[in-house]
Amino acid sequence: MQSDPSYGQSFVSHFKADSVSQLLTAGPGKARLLVSRLRRDTPGHGLAAPPDYRFGGVFSVLLQLREQTKRELFMDGKCIHRGAYAARTTSIVNHQEKPTANLLSPFDNLIFTVPQMALDEIAGERGGARIDQLYCVPGGVFDETVWHLGNALLPALERPNEVGSLYAEQVMLAANTYFAQAFGGLRPARDRVGRLAPWQLRRATEAMSLFAEDISLKELAAECGLSVSYFVRAFKISTGDPPHRWMLRRRVEYSKSLLARTPSSLAEVAINCGFADQSHFTRMFKSFVGTTPAAWRYAMKT
Repeated sequence: MQSDPSYGQSFVSHFKADSVSQLLTAGPGKARLLVSRLRRDTPGHGLAAPPDYRFGGVFSVLLQLREQTKRELFMDGKCIHRGAYAARTTSIVNHQEKPTANLLSPFDNLIFTVPQMALDEIAGERGGARIDQLYCVPGGVFDETVWHLGNALLPALERPNEVGSLYAEQVMLAANTYFAQAFGGLRPARDRVGRLAPWQLRRATEAMSLFAEDISLKELAAECGLSVSYFVRAFKISTGDPPHRWMLRRRVEYSKSLLARTPSSLAEVAINCGFADQSHFTRMFKSFVGTTPAAWRYAMKT
């Protein structure tokens, strides 16, 4: 994951929110992918207009985590929507059309900041035509895929210390690729994806077995001489798991050997296996094994 507070802040500074959390990751090339969660529990925010983005075009894809009962949206000075945005609604604004929102009621939403550069890189990797526009109807649409992708990112926004670059980058890339397909007309990739060559799989898995390193998808793909999107698909075909899931499984399996063969405390095992802390370790262990590390260790000794 990337750390550039000024970049993220530049896209949310016009909001008077009670809380803001952000996640910034690398895109497939030089672009950066940003998602922000903004929540305000009181009405009467008033007008909000994003600043000009000085590096080219940019779109905002908004996902309502709860209903926003009163809101007005103006594009180029003209009101294009007045009313409610229901929970789970996805809407899109093009910053070049000078959007201004009059936020009259409380809100809780995710805002994906999608620069034109990211769309160009995604289309280029897929061999598709350039995407000049992301569009959906002004009142928004219900899109279950966007809803699930947004919810998959909530843990990264709430507990960023527990989520590594692999997971964050993979979900963010999946979200932005889906936006390009569903709202920009990009055709899904039709190229045949095979397994990784043995040397590619070895390099990738060895890199992911260095538990102290927070390796990125871009670094893994570069090690294999592949684009990020191709690497993700080929890795899953080769192992049955996406990269972040494979790495978690590997860490859990290694933790079993430490639990069974050493007197290390759960906290020590957690750190030695690359987990953020004992709580994070316990949740991940239980999700794979079905029981807690302490219960598993006890069962191995009886």
